[in-house]
Amino acid sequence: MNRSAYRSSGFTLLEILMAISIFAIVVSLAYGSYRATFLIIDTTESQTEIYNKASITMNRISNDLGSLYLGTSGFLQGKPQKIGNKEADTMRFTSTAHLVLNKNEQAAGYATISYTIEEDSETKALRLFRQDKAFRPIETDEPDVKKGLLLCDGLEEVQIIYYLNQGEQQDNWDSKEIEKSDSNAPRLPDRIEISLLFMGPDEEAQPIRFTTAVTFPGTVPRGETP
Repeated sequence: MNRSAYRSSGFTLLEILMAISIFAIVVSLAYGSYRATFLIIDTTESQTEIYNKASITMNRISNDLGSLYLGTSGFLQGKPQKIGNKEADTMRFTSTAHLVLNKNEQAAGYATISYTIEEDSETKALRLFRQDKAFRPIETDEPDVKKGLLLCDGLEEVQIIYYLNQGEQQDNWDSKEIEKSDSNAPRLPDRIEISLLFMGPDEEAQPIRFTTAVTFPGTVPRGETP
């Protein structure tokens, strides 16, 4: 048997090592491409979820404010608030945009709608709650122990600004106090601007801000139903 012919038909150690190195490089490049693709998909899905949350939340707030009721005993109250160093403004008002969630509940009638904020103890993100209860002519200023339904989470900031018709802006509003001090003064601002700042899809991503505004063309005279 020719030993030299036998040896030439195999691979040297150097050739095997080179083949392994090339294979490792190809696998690394392929893995990097796949990983980048999956990261893009995950980021896109997270951003889509944020946009959906923002759309639903803004539409709900706009519909509630668009049906705001300031007739007899109706009111609008907005207060600035901070949780830690985060803006977490709250708002409470009467509205005809009552959501019926119980089949035994009547669809007609007015509602007292409250938007409140709390901080998630684990993520430290803000959570926005909406409470909708039947309106009673005699309302107390004491806070309700019930938070209502979770409308939105993952928030970094909730800011509500009230604009007067001269363009002046303020971070609070109380139609009851306005009526007490001057019965002829408008109890509605010219515009209410709501700004929601969502945490980014990951720690490195920048927060995403969404802003909408509801404009009131005129005020409702005292004692008159819209």
